[in-house]
Amino acid sequence: MSSITNCPVCQTQFVVTDEQLSQYNGKVRCGNCLNVFDATVQIVELEETQTETDLNALNETISYDVALEPTLQDNHGNDSDINEIFTYKDIDLESTEAKSSKTEKNLNFIPPSQPSNFDDLADKSKLKPKKIFKKSRIWLMVLFALILLFVAIAQSVYFLRNDIAIYYPKTKPYLVQICEKLACSIDLPKKIEFIVIDDSDIQEDADYAGLMHLSSTLINQASFQQAYPNLELTLTDTEDKPKLRRFFKPIEYL
Repeated sequence: MSSITNCPVCQTQFVVTDEQLSQYNGKVRCGNCLNVFDATVQIVELEETQTETDLNALNETISYDVALEPTLQDNHGNDSDINEIFTYKDIDLESTEAKSSKTEKNLNFIPPSQPSNFDDLADKSKLKPKKIFKKSRIWLMVLFALILLFVAIAQSVYFLRNDIAIYYPKTKPYLVQICEKLACSIDLPKKIEFIVIDDSDIQEDADYAGLMHLSSTLINQASFQQAYPNLELTLTDTEDKPKLRRFFKPIEYL
């Protein structure tokens, strides 16, 4: 027994037999839009006046996918011959001449157990943008990491510019140029742990009462030049209790 099935996507109609439907559990592929659908659900019954010879004539327009490979070429039947042979229930052929060009398309049967190459291509086309997006995201992360690294190095150079100028004297001219643009300065270091006070002495002035003279020697034990430190003078009594304390800036004792 033969029946007419209807593609649910493009509404193209095809003639199929029970033998054809039983081969792949009713799964067919539309030769017009390549949509795979269940032909048993989209069955349109034929009139009893149609003969087996007429059905065989239309079946010649149907090709089987023996190698299970998809085809993109449609085998068109003769529109005038088919319209002369077949009539459909409750359908006015004269009012549907615009649809007749869709009714004689190549119909390929695809076994449900084995996917077609067309489906594989569709899957690959979906995966490709994901790979491109993943690669672009990796490059953005690398670029962002490099920017963070550059910012960290710049901050370290800014806050450690004095120490860098000490231990790497060749970089000092470049640091000075950079500081001119950033409104900063390269100052002499103040490593108090390398400065030693030696031979400190305090004496009262012989000519002026209450006037005292302080003399001291500062020794810089560092291998680099340093800024003069602030000095603190503390006077104690006989019980070693502080009685007077004063700070001296370099401009006051030099």
